[in-house]
Amino acid sequence: MGTSYTYLIADLRTGAILDELPLAGVQFDKKLNDTGTLRGQLRVDDPEIRIREPRLLAEPGRTALYVDRDGDLVWGGIVWTSRYSAAGGVLELTAADFASYFDHRLVLDPADLTRPVSFTATDQLAIVRGLLDLAQAADGGDLGVVVTGSASSGVLRTVSYASADLKSVAEVVRDLANTDTGFDFGFDVRYDESGQPERLLRLGYPRLGLPGGERAFVWEYGANLVDFVWPSDAASMATRVLGMGNAAAGGVPVVRSDPSATTGGWPLLEAAAAPVDTTDAAMLAAHVAGELAARRRPVVLPELTVRADLDPVVGSYSVGDDARIVVDDPFFAGDQLDVTVRLLGLSVTPGDDAGQEEVVLTVEPFLEPS
Repeated sequence: MGTSYTYLIADLRTGAILDELPLAGVQFDKKLNDTGTLRGQLRVDDPEIRIREPRLLAEPGRTALYVDRDGDLVWGGIVWTSRYSAAGGVLELTAADFASYFDHRLVLDPADLTRPVSFTATDQLAIVRGLLDLAQAADGGDLGVVVTGSASSGVLRTVSYASADLKSVAEVVRDLANTDTGFDFGFDVRYDESGQPERLLRLGYPRLGLPGGERAFVWEYGANLVDFVWPSDAASMATRVLGMGNAAAGGVPVVRSDPSATTGGWPLLEAAAAPVDTTDAAMLAAHVAGELAARRRPVVLPELTVRADLDPVVGSYSVGDDARIVVDDPFFAGDQLDVTVRLLGLSVTPGDDAGQEEVVLTVEPFLEPS
């Protein structure tokens, strides 16, 4: 029996399911600590679709879209753009998961939009919860996103955001997560006990997902691993990273270096850390150290094409989980590759009349050996 995909349209604010749409050409992805997207097409020249007013049914900015695979929700998000071609009779939809909503929400206090939003010596996960509470307390701003996962991290941060900073909620969450003492987050969906879609923000410290060992999911080349791409990139490599806080931090850069690079034969490669708007010296130092750790050697970011219908099947794993990859190929000079990596992203192309269901996994980048 084949796999069944169903695409549900819902009101963004209330969550009420409005209809089911027979989308074609669908591809969707999920990403750890980032925003996943979906693209699909609707045949408007179908008489059964035309009478349902698809222009209004999938109106960008006020419509939610869910993907159901054999009774389980595997993706959910917001329709942001549509494009209709009269000659082709096709309405193209583009959506992004619920993280994208918080890219459209600024860090503001709904009780006083001019008052800074500040947290002093506060657990970083409590800051995230506080930011979502403020965002969803605003009139028209509650999408019913529920925060789950780790309650605390033990990592305290002192941060303040003035309304003039115009920082989005999602940007601040990414800044907090992308330090060397940060955390994982992911927006997800599931059916609640009453069978209605539920929107979630999952937090994990120090990480989300199932760990490796015997519990790791396994993909083996020639079996359930169909193909792999193995890029190695030194273009973004840095052996010394400099970072700056905001103007109130005093204008003194934080510098972190890898002394083993020179002794190992690598040239000095310098880079500026991505800006972080903070006066907290500890957070700034952690941010710079995190960038150095990720960039100190050429980065390998494999992409793995796997069978969706063989164990492990789509829906049994998610971003953040560990996976064991087994490859016997001449590229590795006669040595069998057998490594455990984390899943950072997955892109799914549902099977339809045009082809077979396929999944492309992006795994955690790791550094080439010194």
